Amino acid sequence: MHFGINTWSYPESVPLEKALEHAKSVGYEGFQVAVTEDDLKSFLEDKWKRIKDIADKTGIEIPSVSTGLFWQCNFMTQPQEALKIVEAECHAARILGAKLILVVPGTGVSELSYEEHFTRVTAALKEAGKIGREYGVRIGLENVWNRIFAGPLEFKRLIDEINDEWVGAYFDAGNTLPHSLPEHWIRLLNEKILEVHVKDYAMWKGAFGIPLNGDVNWPAVRKALEDIGYDGYLLPEIPPYPGDPYEAAEDALRALQEIFK
Repeated sequence: MHFGINTWSYPESVPLEKALEHAKSVGYEGFQVAVTEDDLKSFLEDKWKRIKDIADKTGIEIPSVSTGLFWQCNFMTQPQEALKIVEAECHAARILGAKLILVVPGTGVSELSYEEHFTRVTAALKEAGKIGREYGVRIGLENVWNRIFAGPLEFKRLIDEINDEWVGAYFDAGNTLPHSLPEHWIRLLNEKILEVHVKDYAMWKGAFGIPLNGDVNWPAVRKALEDIGYDGYLLPEIPPYPGDPYEAAEDALRALQEIFK
Protein backbone atom coordinates (compact mmCIF):
# COMPACT_ATOMS: atom_id res chain seq x y z
CA MET A 1 0.00 0.00 0.00
CA HIS A 2 1.00 3.62 -0.53
CA PHE A 3 0.60 6.54 1.85
CA GLY A 4 -0.65 9.92 0.64
CA ILE A 5 -2.15 13.00 2.27
CA ASN A 6 -5.17 15.17 1.47
CA THR A 7 -4.70 18.90 0.92
CA TRP A 8 -7.23 19.76 3.67
CA SER A 9 -4.86 18.25 6.22
CA TYR A 10 -2.89 21.50 5.89
CA PRO A 11 -4.33 24.92 6.79
CA GLU A 12 -5.07 27.42 4.03
CA SER A 13 -2.20 29.55 5.34
CA VAL A 14 0.28 26.98 3.98
CA PRO A 15 0.93 27.47 0.25
CA LEU A 16 0.36 24.35 -1.80
CA GLU A 17 4.02 24.26 -2.83
CA LYS A 18 5.06 24.17 0.85
CA ALA A 19 2.48 21.47 1.63
CA LEU A 20 3.74 19.29 -1.23
CA GLU A 21 7.34 19.74 -0.14
CA HIS A 22 6.52 18.94 3.48
CA ALA A 23 4.49 15.86 2.57
CA LYS A 24 7.33 14.49 0.47
CA SER A 25 9.98 15.32 3.09
CA VAL A 26 8.23 13.38 5.88
CA GLY A 27 7.59 10.30 3.74
CA TYR A 28 4.29 10.61 1.89
CA GLU A 29 4.28 9.25 -1.65
CA GLY A 30 1.14 11.01 -2.84
CA PHE A 31 -0.86 14.20 -2.36
CA GLN A 32 -4.55 14.71 -3.09
CA VAL A 33 -5.45 18.18 -4.36
CA ALA A 34 -8.89 19.81 -4.52
CA VAL A 35 -10.90 21.67 -7.15
CA THR A 36 -12.41 24.92 -5.86
CA GLU A 37 -15.24 27.21 -6.89
CA ASP A 38 -12.83 29.34 -8.91
CA ASP A 39 -12.29 26.37 -11.24
CA LEU A 40 -16.00 26.36 -12.08
CA LYS A 41 -16.15 30.05 -12.94
CA SER A 42 -13.35 29.70 -15.46
CA PHE A 43 -11.21 26.59 -15.56
CA LEU A 44 -7.69 27.58 -14.55
CA GLU A 45 -5.59 25.43 -16.85
CA ASP A 46 -2.38 27.32 -16.09
CA LYS A 47 -2.95 26.80 -12.36
CA TRP A 48 -3.16 23.02 -12.75
CA LYS A 49 -0.15 22.88 -15.07
CA ARG A 50 1.82 24.80 -12.42
CA ILE A 51 0.69 22.35 -9.73
CA LYS A 52 1.76 19.46 -11.97
CA ASP A 53 5.19 21.07 -12.43
CA ILE A 54 5.58 21.59 -8.66
CA ALA A 55 4.58 18.00 -7.92
CA ASP A 56 7.01 16.67 -10.54
CA LYS A 57 9.87 18.78 -9.17
CA THR A 58 9.00 17.71 -5.62
CA GLY A 59 8.87 14.07 -6.63
CA ILE A 60 5.39 13.40 -5.25
CA GLU A 61 2.50 11.76 -7.10
CA ILE A 62 -0.99 13.21 -7.34
CA PRO A 63 -3.13 10.06 -7.48
CA SER A 64 -6.55 11.70 -7.19
CA VAL A 65 -8.51 14.97 -7.11
CA SER A 66 -11.15 15.86 -4.54
CA THR A 67 -13.50 18.79 -3.92
CA GLY A 68 -15.85 20.15 -1.28
CA LEU A 69 -18.23 21.59 -3.87
CA PHE A 70 -20.74 18.73 -3.79
CA TRP A 71 -21.91 19.98 -0.40
CA GLN A 72 -23.09 23.13 -2.20
CA CYS A 73 -24.44 21.38 -5.29
CA ASN A 74 -26.61 18.29 -4.74
CA PHE A 75 -26.84 15.54 -7.36
CA MET A 76 -30.41 14.91 -6.18
CA THR A 77 -31.69 18.40 -7.01
CA GLN A 78 -29.02 19.97 -9.27
CA PRO A 79 -27.65 17.12 -11.41
CA GLN A 80 -26.43 19.24 -14.32
CA GLU A 81 -24.56 21.63 -12.04
CA ALA A 82 -23.05 18.68 -10.16
CA LEU A 83 -21.88 17.16 -13.43
CA LYS A 84 -20.04 20.40 -14.21
CA ILE A 85 -18.07 19.83 -10.99
CA VAL A 86 -17.29 16.29 -12.13
CA GLU A 87 -15.99 17.64 -15.44
CA ALA A 88 -13.81 20.26 -13.71
CA GLU A 89 -12.31 17.55 -11.48
CA CYS A 90 -11.70 15.29 -14.48
CA HIS A 91 -10.09 18.13 -16.42
CA ALA A 92 -7.72 18.86 -13.52
CA ALA A 93 -7.00 15.15 -13.06
CA ARG A 94 -6.04 14.72 -16.71
CA ILE A 95 -3.56 17.61 -16.51
CA LEU A 96 -2.11 16.25 -13.25
CA GLY A 97 -1.90 12.65 -14.46
CA ALA A 98 -4.34 11.54 -11.73
CA LYS A 99 -6.53 8.56 -12.55
CA LEU A 100 -9.33 9.16 -10.04
CA ILE A 101 -11.65 11.87 -8.74
CA LEU A 102 -13.69 11.92 -5.54
CA VAL A 103 -17.45 12.51 -5.84
CA VAL A 104 -20.09 12.83 -3.12
CA PRO A 105 -23.18 11.00 -4.47
CA GLY A 106 -25.76 13.55 -3.39
CA THR A 107 -27.40 14.50 -0.12
CA GLY A 108 -30.73 13.27 1.19
CA VAL A 109 -33.66 15.72 0.99
CA SER A 110 -37.06 15.34 2.61
CA GLU A 111 -38.95 16.35 -0.55
CA LEU A 112 -37.95 13.11 -2.30
CA SER A 113 -38.84 9.55 -1.40
CA TYR A 114 -35.97 7.28 -0.46
CA GLU A 115 -36.44 5.29 -3.65
CA GLU A 116 -36.41 8.45 -5.76
CA HIS A 117 -32.97 9.30 -4.41
CA PHE A 118 -31.66 6.07 -5.93
CA THR A 119 -33.36 6.72 -9.26
CA ARG A 120 -32.13 10.29 -9.60
CA VAL A 121 -28.55 9.82 -8.49
CA THR A 122 -28.11 6.60 -10.50
CA ALA A 123 -29.12 8.40 -13.68
CA ALA A 124 -26.83 11.35 -12.94
CA LEU A 125 -23.85 9.19 -12.02
CA LYS A 126 -24.20 7.18 -15.21
CA GLU A 127 -23.60 10.49 -16.95
CA ALA A 128 -20.63 11.10 -14.65
CA GLY A 129 -19.22 7.75 -15.76
CA LYS A 130 -19.41 8.90 -19.38
CA ILE A 131 -17.48 12.06 -18.51
CA GLY A 132 -14.88 9.99 -16.67
CA ARG A 133 -14.48 7.66 -19.66
CA GLU A 134 -13.98 10.65 -21.97
CA TYR A 135 -11.17 12.01 -19.77
CA GLY A 136 -9.70 8.63 -18.85
CA VAL A 137 -10.44 9.25 -15.18
CA ARG A 138 -12.39 6.98 -12.82
CA ILE A 139 -15.18 8.26 -10.55
CA GLY A 140 -14.85 7.33 -6.86
CA LEU A 141 -18.07 7.74 -4.88
CA GLU A 142 -17.34 8.59 -1.24
CA ASN A 143 -19.38 7.28 1.66
CA VAL A 144 -20.17 10.39 3.70
CA TRP A 145 -22.68 11.62 6.25
CA ASN A 146 -25.22 12.64 3.61
CA ARG A 147 -28.46 11.15 5.01
CA ILE A 148 -28.62 8.53 2.24
CA PHE A 149 -26.78 5.29 1.31
CA ALA A 150 -25.69 5.01 4.94
CA GLY A 151 -24.90 1.28 4.98
CA PRO A 152 -22.55 -0.87 2.88
CA LEU A 153 -25.35 -2.88 1.27
CA GLU A 154 -27.07 0.28 0.05
CA PHE A 155 -23.81 1.74 -1.20
CA LYS A 156 -22.96 -1.44 -3.07
CA ARG A 157 -26.45 -1.48 -4.58
CA LEU A 158 -25.92 2.08 -5.81
CA ILE A 159 -22.68 1.18 -7.57
CA ASP A 160 -24.21 -2.03 -8.95
CA GLU A 161 -27.15 -0.09 -10.40
CA ILE A 162 -24.82 2.43 -12.05
CA ASN A 163 -23.05 -0.60 -13.54
CA ASP A 164 -20.11 1.23 -15.09
CA GLU A 165 -16.48 0.15 -14.85
CA TRP A 166 -15.51 3.83 -14.62
CA VAL A 167 -17.50 4.29 -11.40
CA GLY A 168 -16.50 2.73 -8.08
CA ALA A 169 -16.14 3.53 -4.39
CA TYR A 170 -13.93 6.09 -2.71
CA PHE A 171 -13.96 4.49 0.72
CA ASP A 172 -13.58 6.56 3.89
CA ALA A 173 -12.98 4.43 6.98
CA GLY A 174 -13.81 7.11 9.54
CA ASN A 175 -17.08 8.13 7.87
CA THR A 176 -18.65 4.74 8.59
CA LEU A 177 -18.88 5.38 12.35
CA PRO A 178 -20.96 5.53 14.44
CA HIS A 179 -23.64 3.79 12.38
CA SER A 180 -21.58 0.95 10.82
CA LEU A 181 -18.16 -0.69 10.80
CA PRO A 182 -15.47 0.00 8.17
CA GLU A 183 -14.31 -3.62 8.01
CA HIS A 184 -17.83 -4.64 6.89
CA TRP A 185 -17.80 -1.99 4.16
CA ILE A 186 -14.41 -3.12 2.89
CA ARG A 187 -15.41 -6.76 2.52
CA LEU A 188 -18.72 -5.93 0.84
CA LEU A 189 -17.36 -3.34 -1.58
CA ASN A 190 -14.20 -5.38 -2.25
CA GLU A 191 -12.83 -4.72 -5.73
CA LYS A 192 -15.16 -1.74 -6.14
CA ILE A 193 -12.87 0.25 -3.77
CA LEU A 194 -10.69 2.54 -5.88
CA GLU A 195 -8.96 4.52 -3.12
CA VAL A 196 -9.17 4.95 0.66
CA HIS A 197 -9.36 7.88 3.06
CA VAL A 198 -8.17 7.07 6.57
CA LYS A 199 -9.25 9.04 9.61
CA ASP A 200 -10.59 8.09 12.99
CA TYR A 201 -13.82 8.95 14.77
CA ALA A 202 -14.08 9.24 18.56
CA MET A 203 -17.67 8.44 19.43
CA TRP A 204 -17.37 9.67 23.02
CA LYS A 205 -16.75 13.23 21.82
CA GLY A 206 -18.21 13.07 18.31
CA ALA A 207 -15.06 14.18 16.50
CA PHE A 208 -12.85 13.05 13.64
CA GLY A 209 -9.10 12.84 14.08
CA ILE A 210 -5.81 11.07 13.56
CA PRO A 211 -5.96 7.26 13.14
CA LEU A 212 -5.48 5.45 16.49
CA ASN A 213 -7.24 8.29 18.33
CA GLY A 214 -10.80 7.07 18.03
CA ASP A 215 -13.04 4.03 17.78
CA VAL A 216 -12.11 2.56 14.40
CA ASN A 217 -10.85 -1.02 14.79
CA TRP A 218 -7.66 -0.53 12.79
CA PRO A 219 -6.39 -4.14 13.01
CA ALA A 220 -9.73 -5.25 11.53
CA VAL A 221 -9.49 -2.58 8.82
CA ARG A 222 -5.97 -3.65 7.93
CA LYS A 223 -6.99 -7.32 7.80
CA ALA A 224 -10.00 -6.57 5.60
CA LEU A 225 -7.91 -4.50 3.16
CA GLU A 226 -5.29 -7.23 2.99
CA ASP A 227 -7.93 -9.90 2.46
CA ILE A 228 -9.43 -8.11 -0.55
CA GLY A 229 -5.95 -7.49 -1.99
CA TYR A 230 -6.11 -3.69 -1.83
CA ASP A 231 -2.70 -2.19 -2.66
CA GLY A 232 -3.56 1.41 -3.55
CA TYR A 233 -3.28 4.68 -1.68
CA LEU A 234 -4.29 5.31 1.92
CA LEU A 235 -4.74 9.06 2.44
CA PRO A 236 -5.43 10.76 5.77
CA GLU A 237 -8.11 13.42 5.48
CA ILE A 238 -7.74 15.00 8.89
CA PRO A 239 -8.00 18.56 10.20
CA PRO A 240 -4.73 20.36 10.94
CA TYR A 241 -3.89 21.23 14.52
CA PRO A 242 -4.62 24.87 15.43
CA GLY A 243 -1.14 25.45 16.81
CA ASP A 244 1.01 23.80 14.14
CA PRO A 245 0.36 23.62 10.38
CA TYR A 246 2.40 20.45 9.83
CA GLU A 247 2.18 18.30 12.95
CA ALA A 248 -1.19 16.66 12.20
CA ALA A 249 0.08 15.39 8.83
CA GLU A 250 3.19 14.04 10.55
CA ASP A 251 1.19 12.35 13.33
CA ALA A 252 -1.14 10.79 10.75
CA LEU A 253 1.79 9.28 8.86
CA ARG A 254 3.27 7.84 12.05
CA ALA A 255 -0.12 6.29 12.84
CA LEU A 256 -0.35 4.70 9.39
CA GLN A 257 3.17 3.34 9.71
CA GLU A 258 2.19 1.80 13.03
CA ILE A 259 -1.07 0.30 11.73
CA PHE A 260 0.30 -1.05 8.46
CA LYS A 261 3.86 -1.95 9.51
